Amino acid sequence: MPQESADADGPPTNVVALSRGRKRASKASAATNAVDAPPSPESASAPSTGNGGDKAGGKPKRKVDWGRYTYLVENFVLIYPTDTAWDMAKRKQVKISNMAHMFGSDYVRMWKASPDRRSIDEEDLVFDPTMACGPEKINLYRGFALQPVACTEEDVAPMLDLLYHLCGRCQGDHSSIEAVMEWVLRWLALPLQRPGAKPRSALVFHGPQGTGKNLFFDVVKAMYGEYGIMVGQTEIEDKFNGWMSAKLLVIGNEVVSRQELYHNKNRLKWVITEDVIPIRTMHTDSRSERNHANVVFLSNERQPLVLEIGDRRYLVVYTPVPEDGALYTRVRDFLANDGPAKWMHFLLQYDLGDFHEHTKPLMTEAKQDLIELSMRPDERFMNEWLGGYLHLPMQVCSAEQLYRAFRRWCDNAGERYPPPQHVFTNGARRWVSERIERDGKGERLDPCLNYKVVTLPADPASSSGRRSVRCWLPRGTGPLNGVSEGEWAASAVDTFETALGRFLRTREGSDEPHEAKSGGSKP
Repeated sequence: MPQESADADGPPTNVVALSRGRKRASKASAATNAVDAPPSPESASAPSTGNGGDKAGGKPKRKVDWGRYTYLVENFVLIYPTDTAWDMAKRKQVKISNMAHMFGSDYVRMWKASPDRRSIDEEDLVFDPTMACGPEKINLYRGFALQPVACTEEDVAPMLDLLYHLCGRCQGDHSSIEAVMEWVLRWLALPLQRPGAKPRSALVFHGPQGTGKNLFFDVVKAMYGEYGIMVGQTEIEDKFNGWMSAKLLVIGNEVVSRQELYHNKNRLKWVITEDVIPIRTMHTDSRSERNHANVVFLSNERQPLVLEIGDRRYLVVYTPVPEDGALYTRVRDFLANDGPAKWMHFLLQYDLGDFHEHTKPLMTEAKQDLIELSMRPDERFMNEWLGGYLHLPMQVCSAEQLYRAFRRWCDNAGERYPPPQHVFTNGARRWVSERIERDGKGERLDPCLNYKVVTLPADPASSSGRRSVRCWLPRGTGPLNGVSEGEWAASAVDTFETALGRFLRTREGSDEPHEAKSGGSKP
């Protein structure tokens, strides 16, 4: 585009006049000029319009919307010392800068400067289902919106039948269907009958798809309304956990993939057992809140969680295959006909007996299976040896001998990366020390094995130079008839060598000698 040429007789047409582009003088300069050269009475003139002193044609004053200001004063509470406020109407925490986007910065400044503005300390924003907090605090809990509907046990029969079906595989040496059902019902009833109660345990229901796990707990979740939530693995792993704020029931649906079992184990414990948790939400400061969330995990995985030996947190139920009859239709009809309100009434009237927040979960066959699936190779080997599942007698042996047996067991069990001996020994010692056994009277027994360094008797004829041996000593064993411990241990280790050689040469599970496969040889 060609440049415009300047007129010889006048200024260029594309240049702004200096008087229009001149910057406004400062107030100080204006005051100085007024003193130096005051205007004459003849030159002074009054505004041509009555706008309260505004210049003629100037912008009129803005009117204050006192209704908007009053709304801010009545509905927003400053949370000190944060830059957030509590919205009483929408019941959520908001940043003050975002309030300006909604209501205007001028009105927010008026609200902040107002003597009528309310404020609370950060720790006075609480979640207290017991309703025992004072009026000076803001309670995130305001009671259940759902009101129970009186009913009989027959009215809630579809729910009881569904729970009985889900617990159908709990009949075994460790528990019965009826005992597990009663424990689950008491676990569900406790937080309703004693608001704020938090069992230090969680329910785990896992099994095939379509068995009714989600259907059953959808009814439970509906009772809690806004205080119940279903989350997935994304929420569990997220660094922001605002979803946990003001929750009485958290249902984790497929929260742990097989690749994340060990990574998320401690995170899940924290949700179940901690009394106070930090709440972190995006664009707001972290704050602490009482944890009243009761946790249920649902999964179709065979191994949804990693469980340790002696676990005291989880009741595990492995559900059967889907029911063929009309059970699920009956439950859906129940849900559509005030089902959650009736189920709430039933649980409010259910007998808790001696059940309390620290009642330990029952041991079930499903839980025992999860514990064994969660074992490391050294733990599984020790469990099978002590359980009598191996062709290896429970006798005094050296640490080296037991490790050789473990390496042979790894070959048979398909463990491709067995740990080195010191790692195996340390893991086995810990497993043995944490394994609890009791006698017929319920008294705790000593550990079934004792790991000890035994000094061997001096033998001038021996050229090996070995003076001690690390031994595994079964409970109740020891030298007799004046034999020294070193002589007894040396003899026992020699005796075990014969049994160990047989175990190393034997294909596990049979009495046939183990032979490497080769061309023409039988497997």
